Amino acid sequence: MKYVLTGSKGMVLQDNFPNIREVVSGIEDLGLYLHVPFCRHPCFYCPYFKEKYSRDAALAYRDSVIGEIEFYRDVLGEIPVTSFYIGGGTPTTMMGNGLEDIVHAVRRSFGLQCDISTETHPNDITPGMVEKLKSIGAERISMGIESFGDRFLKILDRPYKSRKAKKAVSLLVDADFKCINIDLMFGLPNQEIKDVEEDIRTAIELDVDQISAYPIFTFPHTGLKDAVRENRYTLPGLLKRRRMLRKIEELCYNAGMERTSVWAFTKKDVEKYSSVTVPRYIGLGAGAGSLVPGFFFINTFSVSEYIKFMAKEGKPPVALAIKFSEAEEMFHWLYWRIYETQVVKGDFEGQFDKNFDATFKKIFSLFGILGMSKDIGDKIVMTDRGNYWVHVLQNLFSLDFIGRVWDVCLSDKWPGQMELI
Repeated sequence: MKYVLTGSKGMVLQDNFPNIREVVSGIEDLGLYLHVPFCRHPCFYCPYFKEKYSRDAALAYRDSVIGEIEFYRDVLGEIPVTSFYIGGGTPTTMMGNGLEDIVHAVRRSFGLQCDISTETHPNDITPGMVEKLKSIGAERISMGIESFGDRFLKILDRPYKSRKAKKAVSLLVDADFKCINIDLMFGLPNQEIKDVEEDIRTAIELDVDQISAYPIFTFPHTGLKDAVRENRYTLPGLLKRRRMLRKIEELCYNAGMERTSVWAFTKKDVEKYSSVTVPRYIGLGAGAGSLVPGFFFINTFSVSEYIKFMAKEGKPPVALAIKFSEAEEMFHWLYWRIYETQVVKGDFEGQFDKNFDATFKKIFSLFGILGMSKDIGDKIVMTDRGNYWVHVLQNLFSLDFIGRVWDVCLSDKWPGQMELI
């Protein structure tokens, strides 16, 4: 599919750190992503880079991240930062152990023109933690609940029960943040549609601002497939997941929410919580990715290697980088706009200086015929049918592209080179 669309037979990732000052010259704004890789209780099914939390490692990590911030401060100049997202891992593991210092360093070093969005964990949420989140300027909070059913929390080995999860959600909702998002999984082992319905109804009753409902992914480098086999679980097939997603859509729309991404449903008067759709961003920390004009690159997937490299070299420890062709960059941009369910034609034309309709007419003519999208003049809007097929495509993309890159980076901290065909 990528070859048909872009003419590219494959991409090569190399340990080639681009000249940041050169590639960002002329862009009007950037996002920042901070990766906090620590978890107190790492989940066996989670594909993201994470390590077991320790206070000593967190404090050393803080110093290295501040060093990376200082590097980017010197090369980025006065470019406004219009998005700041903290992910993980569990970022709030470092609250009181370095996270505040990193946020202050960001504020000192960059023209921060946005609120902070951050992830957290039900076991971390107390009245005191709510106050700490407010004190660093976090206004958009996302918490991975996964399920409100104790049976599924046990299957997933989550270290809390439904009662605790509900209490944590209520504490956040009552604290007057600008947006509270909770993540819920569907397609879980032995899960039925009625179980999904119960989760979504509970989330709506708790009055969250946004529900992100996504299927559990069977990445080969996680322990999910082994757990399913060893416990003789059954994972719902594609058709059942489709019915689950339809039930999620029905319940969220009936609750007055609107779709703001393939997975997310948001109250109509709330600015959505989003983590992955910023067009340009710099990643800070071990395992963090950066997307700048013409390049995507990722730091080493090791806290100890990250700390050692920063201490020795004083620059980001980039493990792998991709140099995009113009066509690849345009389709990468388009993929994430489709993920957001709307493609604003003027945004594309402003970024690439090309006519949107002339560039993508064939694709969206086909989408329109298939009932997957609607062209309303200045933008393309994806339908629920189209969003479902984006879900299928993303599943393939994630397992193939992201899964293989992460698998290599987790097994080899400095891979040097890999090919994606």
